[in-house]
Amino acid sequence: MNKLIMALMKEYSIELADIRWLIAHRITVSILSDRDNSEEITRRIWSGKLESELYNMEEKFLEDIKLQFERGLIDEAWIRDQFAEASELKCRKS
Repeated sequence: MNKLIMALMKEYSIELADIRWLIAHRITVSILSDRDNSEEITRRIWSGKLESELYNMEEKFLEDIKLQFERGLIDEAWIRDQFAEASELKCRKS
């Protein structure tokens, strides 16, 4: 994992479980936004897309952030926004 990402996770007092909670929250919001379209939710589950989203979700999320940061597609401020959201969700969960 990138040193910046590790330092920011420490600064925001978040761990992998908190990243997992953030992604689970986002997936939940996404599913609930489709609740009027049960066919789309069913297709998402049936196709394995939901399973794919859930499998190693926190590792994939952090790896994606690392790669995007290294390519200059995102900056530290964007990462901070993500970690701030994770921290806020962590506080609400507790």
